[in-house]
This record gives sequence, structure tokens and C-alpha cells, in this order.
Amino acid sequence: MYEEIKGKTALITGSGKRNGIGFGIAERLASEGVNVVISDLVIPQEADEYVAFGTMEGMQKLVAELEKNYSIKATAVGLDVCDSESVNAAMKMIEEKYGQLDYLFNNAGTAMGAGTLVHEYDEAAWIKTVDVNFHGVFRVSKAAVKLMKGGSGAIVNIASKAGKSPAPLNGAYAASKAAVVMLTKVMALELGPENIRVNAVCPGFIKTELQEGNIALKAMLWEIDIPEAEKRMSDMVPLKRMGSIQEVADLCAFLISERSSYITGQALNIGGGLLTEI
Repeated sequence: MYEEIKGKTALITGSGKRNGIGFGIAERLASEGVNVVISDLVIPQEADEYVAFGTMEGMQKLVAELEKNYSIKATAVGLDVCDSESVNAAMKMIEEKYGQLDYLFNNAGTAMGAGTLVHEYDEAAWIKTVDVNFHGVFRVSKAAVKLMKGGSGAIVNIASKAGKSPAPLNGAYAASKAAVVMLTKVMALELGPENIRVNAVCPGFIKTELQEGNIALKAMLWEIDIPEAEKRMSDMVPLKRMGSIQEVADLCAFLISERSSYITGQALNIGGGLLTEI
């Protein structure tokens, strides 16, 4: 559908889990013939405590699947967006294997400490959430732009509805995503002369693993069961349903295509009408 992006290379952070937005973006781009680098903060497979990170073995399976299904080049890399050395190492690998980077999707995110009032928030959880969600975008973008200059490219930052509309009991996440929206606008102004477009996507209620945690939190707050909480949340949406990962991925593909060639510095809502303000 977007022939002009075929053969280009994209890095998607936080894309090492099959049921997340990050991998959804990677698969959508691969279907267009884009070479993809999937990345995530990895943990040993034998870790017995559940953490929503990827594993290198799992990421390698996803890479093999993408290469087989879409006949593109794919690579998995462990990437800690909170560590500049890790970020720089990933960029070095991309440069050595692909020559340059055309598209960046800053998708890595977390919501540590969610379910807590701001004045009771654990300081370490607050700082870590902001570091991953906001400073991570800064670190990765700073390193990636060096591989994007000299050509045309695009950066898409995954923000959130919470970055535009207050999210009670999730202050660190909301504040960090609001910061991502503003950073997107600043970057768009600064990188425009380099022919690099920068936009943000602000998902509303999307059926992901992270959203399942949000549904469980709402169920606790509302003192109802989880299916009822999901229905109540869906009923808040004018379209009366939650969105899919595929719908977010479709918007992301559009934002790097030539069909969006005059769009930059925007934070686009994708929430079924849940949020209608700019």
C-alpha cells in the first residue's frame, strides 16, 4: 500500500512482546516490506518473577517469523532506553547492518506505581516511569537522528490519551506522556529542516497487555469484576468498543508514508472519539 517505504529500515522500541503495540507496529511495517529492528529490555528466560519485558529467545522467534512471512530483514536487539550505552550500542549495530535508519518508533513505556495518589507515590517508581517514558524518547531519538540525517525520515512517538486528559492514580504515566507530546512538537520544529518529520500517536483504550492491567485497576476502584469494568470502559467510548493493536499500527504506517508528507508536529488521537480535543 505504501510502496515508497519498501526496503527502508525501522527501529521500534518496546516491541519484543507479541501482544503489544510495538510488535504490532513491527509486523505492520514488515507487511509493507520495511526491514525492522525489534528491541526490548530483555530478561533471562528462566526468571521466575513475571516482568512485562521481552526475552532474547522470544524476540529471535519473532524475528524469524517476520522474515519468513514477509521476506524482509529483521533483527532483534536488547535495548534499555534508560541506558545511553545500550542505546548507542543498538545504533552502532543498526549502522553496521543496515547502513542507516529511516524510521524510529519510540514505543517503550511503563506505568510503575500506577494506582497511587500523587502525594503518596513511591518516588523511585515515579522517577523510573518518567525515565522510561520521557527520557527514553529523548535518549533514543538523540542517537537515532545521527543515522537519519542526510536523507528523509520520520519519528513516531507513542504517547497516550493520558498525556492530554488527566489520569487519576496514574500521575507519573500521565505527566510523562504529556511531556512526550511537547517533546514531539519541539523535535518537529528542530528536525523539519533536516526533512525528518516527527509526530505522536495518542492511543485511548486499546486491547493490550498493559490495558488489561488498567482494566484490573478500574475494577478494583469501582469494586466490580473485570468483565464489567471492561464493558464500562468500552461504554465510555463513542464507538462503544476498545481499539485494536492493528488500528494503531495502521496509523503508524500512514505517518511514515508519503501520504502524510505534510504532517509533522502533531499528536494524533486514536481512541474511538474518547478524546476529541487536539
